Amino acid sequence: MSPLNETAKLSRRAEVRRTQILDAAAICFVEQGFHGAGMARIAEQAGMSAGHIYHYFENKDAIIEAIVDRESELHSEKMLGFHDIPREELMHELVERADEGVRTQTDPFQSALNLEIIAEAQRNPAIAEKLRANDAETREAFKRLIGEQMGLSDAEGRVELMFTLFGGLPIRILRNPDLDREALLRYLRKVIRAVLSD
Repeated sequence: MSPLNETAKLSRRAEVRRTQILDAAAICFVEQGFHGAGMARIAEQAGMSAGHIYHYFENKDAIIEAIVDRESELHSEKMLGFHDIPREELMHELVERADEGVRTQTDPFQSALNLEIIAEAQRNPAIAEKLRANDAETREAFKRLIGEQMGLSDAEGRVELMFTLFGGLPIRILRNPDLDREALLRYLRKVIRAVLSD
């Protein structure tokens, strides 16, 4: 095997290990909170030694930051998908894909993880800064989509309202686990149409 192929194989293996650690850490953080979940518990959940984790992450804060980055990357990937949609179909797609946002934001595990991240950002300035930077990047991409691609004025106000609507769902599902998602989605689609209309 050539050195280049060997390097690519090692890089893929490292990425698989990082993902394994982040998945394990997310489970531990949801179950025990960021401060309750120690490196030993994360290592046990990941099926590796704590020492092995330190090959990939300097400390638990680095794991938390990587989880925040991973969540942001998922949002960015979704945003990129919208840029290929023709302008005349964009509103329809944004309205129709609202169910994906509702499903993700009301998933009990994902909701708990999102709330843990927000709680940690209140205590940890580095996590708060990372969260704000990622939010700003996603917000800017969405503002360009609405302002430039759809040609709508006051893109910032429209984006903030939509982010607020979806961002509040983890709290709603925590307070009301029996929330009727279908009823919510019906009205949410009406709101999105109104927000994206001139």
